[in-house]
Amino acid sequence: MLAIRPGMLSTGSPESGNSQQRVQMIKVAVISGGYSGESIISARSAAMVMANIDRGRFDPVQIYIDRQEWVALSDGERVQIDRNDFSWIQGGQKQRCDIAFIMIHGSPGEDGLLQGYLQMQGIPFTTGDVLSMALTFDKAATKAVLAHHGFRTAPYVLVPRNDVYSVSGIIDRLGLPCFVKPNRGGSSFGATKVKRAEDLQQAIEKVLGEDGQALVETFLPATELTCGVIPFRGEPRSLPLTEIVSHKEFFDFEAKYQGASEEITPARIEPGMYSDIQRQAERIYRLLNCKGMIRVDFLISNGMAYMMEVNAVPGFSEQSIIPQQAGVEGISKKELISMLIESALV
Repeated sequence: MLAIRPGMLSTGSPESGNSQQRVQMIKVAVISGGYSGESIISARSAAMVMANIDRGRFDPVQIYIDRQEWVALSDGERVQIDRNDFSWIQGGQKQRCDIAFIMIHGSPGEDGLLQGYLQMQGIPFTTGDVLSMALTFDKAATKAVLAHHGFRTAPYVLVPRNDVYSVSGIIDRLGLPCFVKPNRGGSSFGATKVKRAEDLQQAIEKVLGEDGQALVETFLPATELTCGVIPFRGEPRSLPLTEIVSHKEFFDFEAKYQGASEEITPARIEPGMYSDIQRQAERIYRLLNCKGMIRVDFLISNGMAYMMEVNAVPGFSEQSIIPQQAGVEGISKKELISMLIESALV
């Protein structure tokens, strides 16, 4: 049930003859944009929330954030946000939200920066807290923590900017082919599958020019799977698994967002492995203190499951995997959005 916060209830006056309590609309700031190339995905995710949110219960306003401006997209206008208290003027009145629905993929919505600001403002939000978000945004740190708790991960090497590294040493450790990707980034931006030794340094330097840390990871011939986890009655609940069949070298940006892949839900894997991966995803949710919805990516290689990464603000467009998985489970987009808001207000 939705937890009612102070200010959300008003009581009719005896003079009006209306003694029945009524629940006021909950103002939801749907925050999009961001500081990275993932802002184009953020726009689609925010549009899905705006189109499917239950307007009988919630009063949504879309907020756009980038390095130049913070604005509320209100009544066809771009109204400046007062960053002192995260307010804006609408209809001549000062407005503040009751909850922030964070739909920024990448910084500052997925790395804990925005969460820290909102916590200081006393505004609840639909993701994990600062520590949880900062951790899951860092792929190598997430792998290290989960490996400590017994999860199997693909071998990797982290290369920081200005660090001395040996191409031959990396290849000796990880083999070829291997993947090179930003350690802190998503949507497969900048990811490269390297097949030849002479191409590895260029791939690493390309990532270092953008992210500052390159993650080099062993290539595993495998079945690629992803598992969404959502809050349900105060506990994490795994959704049906999706099998990713990419028509590209790997599940890159084009495969994810331009139709160059098949997403098969439920995944076509052995039932025991299926349920084991779902339980692993729920355990990861608890261990990393996640909130709201997450998506955990896995590989199955030689009969073993490998945790690849945790997406703490996964894509949420009409075509994205989480809404697909929820739909297979019989949860509509409107119901799913309401569940995420309710869990953040408890």
